[in-house]
Order: sequence, then structure tokens, then C-alpha cells
Amino acid sequence: MHIFPLIVLVVVVVILVVAGALLRPANRAAKPSGGSPAYEAIPALLTAAERSFFGVLQQALASDYQIFAKVRLADIVRPVKSPSRSGWQSAFNRITGKHVDFVLCDAERLGIVAVVELDDRTHERFERGVRDSLVDTALADAGIPVLRVSARQAYSPAQIREQVQSLFRSHERVTKNAA
Repeated sequence: MHIFPLIVLVVVVVILVVAGALLRPANRAAKPSGGSPAYEAIPALLTAAERSFFGVLQQALASDYQIFAKVRLADIVRPVKSPSRSGWQSAFNRITGKHVDFVLCDAERLGIVAVVELDDRTHERFERGVRDSLVDTALADAGIPVLRVSARQAYSPAQIREQVQSLFRSHERVTKNAA
């Protein structure tokens, strides 16, 4: 007979705890102890070098392509369907935290036509090389050509345009030979 009030008490406590968690402001949960914010704005989307190169890309290619910066790799490639859910998830996890510097899309339907990577000195590090290799392999598997450009003080829009056109010519040859 004494167990019924105990059960009621436990149920009431559980309801109060759940209601308290649901009613707590969402931003309070994200803050570390001490009440200070857990996040801060990054001053700019692109580094100074990336911004400079982006301007040259726009001069060289904006009349023919839409150019997007810092695109998540998983937004432009995905693992092929696999009978193994864990195999698919593992492949997805490898790409989900990676991004590419610039994506060129056709202006009409925004179909992805190429990726342009700006390689600065950090790309010489071993772990960055492993990351670059994964990105290059994923893009190659998906049939998306990638142009790697070494970071410099200045770029020629005409030279960049020629490099992109050369990339497309070379990609067409590879695609025809594979068929």
C-alpha cells in the first residue's frame, strides 16, 4: 500500500526534471561553466590569401561560372550506395569534416564542374598531404576535376583561366579514354 505514493512521487519528479530541461533556454546549455559564450564569430570567411585568389578567380571565370568558396566536401560528393550501412557511414565520416576552397558551377543549373584548391605552405605537412589525397581521390571517384594552385603574392586572371581550360581539356581526354 505504501508503494503507490512512492511511484507517484517518482513520476512527478521525473516530469519536473524533463519539463525543466525542456524549458531551459537553449543557449544556456551551450555555454561553459561561468556563463561566458561558447562560440565567437570568425572575422572573415576567407583568409587574406584566399580572398585575394577569390578576386582573381572572379575576374578570370565569373562570366562563365558561379564560384562558391569553402564548400563542405560532403555537399559535393557522397559515398556510393552500399549494402553495408556501416561501410557507407565510414566513408561518409571520412569526408564530412573536410571542405574544398572553391567550387566552379555552371551558371544555369549550378552543376559542379570543377574544384579549385589553393595550396599554401600548410599543404607540405604530412597530415595535410593525407587530407589532400583523400579529397583528390573522392573528387576523382566522383568525376570532378580538381585544379591545385600554389599560393603566390599575385596571380594573372588570364593564366588562371588558361589553367582551368587546360584542366577541362585534360579531364575530357581522361574521360574519353576511360570510356
